[in-house]
Amino acid sequence: MNTDKYNDKLTNKYINKCESISQSPKLAVVSGAFPEVMKALNECGFDVIPVYPYGNNTKNPEASHADMQVLRIDERKIVLLKGNDELNSRLTDKLKNTRYNIFYTGSGITEFVYPDCVKLNIAVVGKNAIGNFKYADSLTVDVLKNSGYNFIDVKQGYAKCSSAVVGDNAIITSDISVFKSAVKNGIDCLKISEGHIELCERYEGFIGGASFLMDRSALAFTGDVTAHPDYMNIKSFCLNYGVRLLSLTASRLCDVGGVILFYE
Repeated sequence: MNTDKYNDKLTNKYINKCESISQSPKLAVVSGAFPEVMKALNECGFDVIPVYPYGNNTKNPEASHADMQVLRIDERKIVLLKGNDELNSRLTDKLKNTRYNIFYTGSGITEFVYPDCVKLNIAVVGKNAIGNFKYADSLTVDVLKNSGYNFIDVKQGYAKCSSAVVGDNAIITSDISVFKSAVKNGIDCLKISEGHIELCERYEGFIGGASFLMDRSALAFTGDVTAHPDYMNIKSFCLNYGVRLLSLTASRLCDVGGVILFYE
C-alpha cells in the first residue's frame, strides 16, 4: 500500500492509519461536522455516511453525533433513532441484503436535549450493555434483553460517549460511575483523567466519542492520542489486549460522537 497520501498534515510518528484493518471496509457513520475525520475514513476504504443535525437542531453539537442516533448491538443487529428519515433511509438502503437486522426506537425526539437525547447511548461490551436504563429506549432494551445481554445500570446518561471499548471485557473511561459499575461486573476498566478532549465551547468531550475500534486489533482516535496526559497508560492498557492505537488526524482529540462501522 502506498503510504505517501497519508502523510499530509501528519508527522512521521503516525503509522499508516489503515494498514491494520483485517476486515473488508464497508460503511462508516460519523457526524458530518468533521470533514477531516470523514476524509481519513474515506482513505481507509470506508463509504462514509455523514450524520446531520437531528431535526435541524444546529445549536446542539450532539444532534449530529452518530452514537446518539445509531446503536450497533452486534454483527447482526442495529437500532436506529426514529425521526432522521434521511439517515435512516440511506443506512437501510446500504445495508439491504446484508446480515444486519434493523430495528427502530419506539419514538423519536421532540427536542434534542438531555435526557431525551440519550435513548441509544448504550455501550455494548461483549455481552454487557452499559447505560442509564432509566432514559434508554424501551424497545432497544427489549432487543438487548432478548439477545441475552447483561445490563449494567450507571448514573451517566452518556454511557457510550464515556466509554472507549477496547475489547469484549475492557473499556477506558473518565466517568467514575461507569468505572465503578464496570469493575463491579468484572470488566477490566482503565480510569483516566477528565477533560483534554474537545466538544464545544461550553463542554469537554468524552473518550468514547473521540475513539472507536477500527477492528479488534486497533483503537482509532479522532486526533493525536499521544497528546493526552494519560497516553502511556492508555497505550499500555490496550497493548494488554493486543490492541494498538491509531491517530486519524494530527488535531487535538475531539468528541465527534464516535464512529459506527460496518464491515462486509
